[in-house]
Amino acid sequence: MPIYEFNCTGCSHRFEEYFASSAQKKAVKCPECGGEKVEKVFSVFGMGAGDNASGGGSSCDTCTSTSCDTCG
Repeated sequence: MPIYEFNCTGCSHRFEEYFASSAQKKAVKCPECGGEKVEKVFSVFGMGAGDNASGGGSSCDTCTSTSCDTCG
């Protein structure tokens, strides 16, 4: 089930919405103020141990190896 992150342009509340399928069209309202003017935002998520948000070959900013004592 896809999870999308939104930001309300009225009250700046950031929230998530769950959709049964990516084809489903659903009116999204802010749970804080009920506003309908929301924008989808990009969110960063973890993929597991040793992965980083940039998707690069190294596992941390401390080293250039894909495995180390600092980051596993």
